[in-house]
Amino acid sequence: MNTQIIVVAHRGFSSIYPENTMLAFDKAVQLKVDFIELDVRETKDGEIVVMHDATLDRTTNGKGKVSDVTREDLSLIDAGSWKGFQNVKVAFLDEVLERMKDRVKILIEIKEASPTKVGRLIEKSGMLQNVIVGSFNLDYIKEIRKVFPSISTTLISSRFPETPDVLLENGIPILDVNYKSWNYEIAKEFFSRGVTLALWTVDDIKKMKELIDNGINLITTNMPNILLDVIKKI
Repeated sequence: MNTQIIVVAHRGFSSIYPENTMLAFDKAVQLKVDFIELDVRETKDGEIVVMHDATLDRTTNGKGKVSDVTREDLSLIDAGSWKGFQNVKVAFLDEVLERMKDRVKILIEIKEASPTKVGRLIEKSGMLQNVIVGSFNLDYIKEIRKVFPSISTTLISSRFPETPDVLLENGIPILDVNYKSWNYEIAKEFFSRGVTLALWTVDDIKKMKELIDNGINLITTNMPNILLDVIKKI
């Protein structure tokens, strides 16, 4: 049984605090997680904002597409009231990298943004060795691999690819897959080819224990406090 479990806080400590905000990230760090996970998109003026959805409507008091607003526009809106917290601002990647430097590692999922811009911000922050960049978009990962080969990468997927070849041929060491697609027999081929398997987003205690027993050592969760407690009891 593998007990070296890497805990990834999904959008920060998002089960309690407003996702993808500095508050959620700070609270996750206080728990002593290994990674915080966040999503990035590009604004109208080319800034890299931390936001999961393509629109502002669900997690802020703003309206419309992220790609139609500027950094200044976003600095004026509220990102916490929907979850019951006041005075919470939208986060930007440069700010998060600066604040989290030397405190925690970061898994950055590129939703829709220039991978090169993301890589430059990582490089400028001095966090090249302390981030993993992932995406569902294989072309984004290829661009990161080409321009910033020292940055570790992961292909994010809802299901297992047919073979590990798509990862190995592109120098991608990690497959981050929806835990609902977990299949130990399929996973064995990936393990045998040297691919690290990560699973998202696991909030059920029973499932956490099962996956740990099956050799998964990188788990993303909205409830990092619960996963940490499970690990302590192993």
